[in-house]
Amino acid sequence: TVELGGKAMDEKEVVILTRPRHATFLYVKTVASSLFGRYELGAHLAIEKGDLEYLKIKGGVPFSKVFWFHRCLCLYATARTNKTKKKQFKAQAKRIHKELTNALKNKNPNVPHHASLLNAEKAALAQKKNQDVKKLYNDAITMSARG
Repeated sequence: TVELGGKAMDEKEVVILTRPRHATFLYVKTVASSLFGRYELGAHLAIEKGDLEYLKIKGGVPFSKVFWFHRCLCLYATARTNKTKKKQFKAQAKRIHKELTNALKNKNPNVPHHASLLNAEKAALAQKKNQDVKKLYNDAITMSARG
């Protein structure tokens, strides 16, 4: 287990008394894992069950789609590097990816760039041709730049 710690805060000293606060802390830790390249930590957080009622993929709090995107990104990245648990990480990532794709089909305006990047990650995991994967990543970058 990796714990967050530094000058500003130390995870060991943070007292999380309520489930909503713990869910928020889980969100922050997952996003930080994704942004700082600690994908395996983010993937293990994704596999753990808990606080799901606060971070529902359908409904839930407004930032839940961002949380699920980072969670899925960590799972795909870890599936590429961790060959022993590849199936477990890939299966979980596919489930989340499907839900985000369904949100896209339901015209959620906050999801298209998430879905396009996850499509590229999925293709990279499937070891498609480099040209195809590169095009998917470029499309995702273009879509993200448009906002």
